[in-house]
Amino acid sequence: MKKIIAIILLLGLTGYGIWQALAAGQQHKKEEGLAVGDTAYDFALHTLDGKEIRLSSFRGKPVIVNFWATWCPPCQKEMPEMEKFYKSHKQDIELLSVHLTSQDRRENLQPFIKQYGLTFPVVMDEKGKILKLYQIQTIPTTYIIDRDGVIHKKVVGPMTYKQMKDIADSLR
Repeated sequence: MKKIIAIILLLGLTGYGIWQALAAGQQHKKEEGLAVGDTAYDFALHTLDGKEIRLSSFRGKPVIVNFWATWCPPCQKEMPEMEKFYKSHKQDIELLSVHLTSQDRRENLQPFIKQYGLTFPVVMDEKGKILKLYQIQTIPTTYIIDRDGVIHKKVVGPMTYKQMKDIADSLR
C-alpha cells in the first residue's frame, strides 16, 4: 500500500513539474497581433517579377513595413524619403513596401517605381488579405518591427527621413 501511495505521489509531483515548466514557457511567448509588443503577423507576397518575400525572412534585422498605394498623395510624398532612408540605412534595417494592389491598379506600380527610383523591395497585396490582416484603414500606415519580429511602433500617415532615422537609432 505504501508503494502505491509513493508511486501516485511521485507521478503527481512529476506531472505538476511538467505542467509548471510548460506554463512558464507560455508566459515568455509573445502574442501574435497588431499592438506594440505583439509578434507581427507573418505573410508572404510577390514582387512584380514574381519573387516571393516573406516577412519572417527578415528576422534578425529590424524591418519597416509600409502599406501604400500609387494614387495616395501622402504616399507619393513619403516615397522619396523612404528611398533616401533605404539607401543610407539598408545595412542596418530592412524596408518592405506593401503595395495595396487590391485598392489600386497593378499597371500603375511599375511606372511609379520607375518615377520615384525605388530600389527597396515592393510586394503586391493583390487580394487584400494583408490589408485585412493588418487592419489598414488609412494609408500610408507603417509598422516598425524589431529583429525578433515584435512590433516596436505603428505610424499612421507619411514618415519623414528624420522619423525613420530616429526609429532606426532606437532599435540599435
